[in-house]
Amino acid sequence: MTFLRSQRPRIGLRRLRKNPQRRRTYIVLGIETSCDDTSVCLYDRYSASEPPKLISSLTSSLDNKEFKGIVPTRALNHHQLHLAPLVSELLRPPNAPQLTPDLICVTRGPGMRGSLSVGVEFAKGLSLAWGTPMVGVHHMLAHLLTPRLLTNGSAPRFPFLSLLVSGGHTMLVLSAGLLDHRILANTVDIAMGDAIDKSARELGLNGNMNGPELEKLVRRYEKSVAAGENKALSKEEMAEVGIKVRLPMRPKPGRPQTAAFSFSSFVSMVKRGVAQKGGLSALSETEVQIIAKQIQDAIFDHAVDRITYTLSTLPREIAAGIQDFVCSGGVGSNLLLREKLMDAFRNRAMNLHFPPPDLCTDNGRMIAWTGIEMWETEGLHSSYDIMPTAEWSLENILGDVDGWLREDRTTEPDVRPADIAA
Repeated sequence: MTFLRSQRPRIGLRRLRKNPQRRRTYIVLGIETSCDDTSVCLYDRYSASEPPKLISSLTSSLDNKEFKGIVPTRALNHHQLHLAPLVSELLRPPNAPQLTPDLICVTRGPGMRGSLSVGVEFAKGLSLAWGTPMVGVHHMLAHLLTPRLLTNGSAPRFPFLSLLVSGGHTMLVLSAGLLDHRILANTVDIAMGDAIDKSARELGLNGNMNGPELEKLVRRYEKSVAAGENKALSKEEMAEVGIKVRLPMRPKPGRPQTAAFSFSSFVSMVKRGVAQKGGLSALSETEVQIIAKQIQDAIFDHAVDRITYTLSTLPREIAAGIQDFVCSGGVGSNLLLREKLMDAFRNRAMNLHFPPPDLCTDNGRMIAWTGIEMWETEGLHSSYDIMPTAEWSLENILGDVDGWLREDRTTEPDVRPADIAA
């Protein structure tokens, strides 16, 4: 990959390196519009040795209940309607009195092209108007790096493993460095979050976020069992009351194991099982709760089973150097998934990292942090001719797309983003 050396602007440049009292800090604007959440944030990078200070964060989420899923054109219109007002509100008092960002970080991909284009083009306009560099960020890289935001990059330390689980992606990733990632296992059909959403709809749930709604349904059943209102059932008894569930990709004679995930069959199990019992209207509330528990348990058991197998295939010298495991993405906030992962790694010398729920879903904060890491570690930012990228491999972040600029940090190692124009 050939990089272009960023050019100094003729006007608007603050040559702070001539001022011995210049600040070493800078303000960062994060913009996320990859799907149906419009999210922006402002960080103060006040110290190189401490996590950035959050000044403010705002998000507007599209209500998809009526449409039973995300409609791309509605998501695009939502971003067009809300992005500019959100940034305007973010930058005015009392959120951020008299602050102009020094670095703009925006999701470039992967995601829905229309949604991405709103954020990317808006970021270009701000970058040009302010004379401020812009970083086009990889959405899944941002999920992967989220725990490092909370530790200023000190943990997890490379190399580490990540389970990235959302409505659009499910992958197990080995990260050897900021830009060095290897996908160890991917889904062969649909993502975990998509399977959970579709299974929940088969059980009559129709919320804006069906994953959390399904989790609440399961929790209600578990509380009723704990309170003695319902009998605790074995898996065999649940199969009689609920539906028959089996894990895909289990080893069979003559069929080799595969380092991959598969979730589409879980939706079919729910659909078929409910139909065999006479349809949803024929089920009691408790039966629906039992099926919800069955399918949620099975989906997560399958994920843990595939992770365990995949890790068993790693060369011993590589596995020995991995001490951290991250679970991130929208489904990563599910408490049962976290419990099952903790049980699976109980006998391994592994530190587990679970971002807080508000950082698991799509958010501008993770985009801002990823841009900070790319700027400070690699001197990377983006040119004005970048395009939104719907498909973008995590294994080839720099080579898959063009428009990268690299600032030479050897001659001016302390340069602030405000000293550079894209």
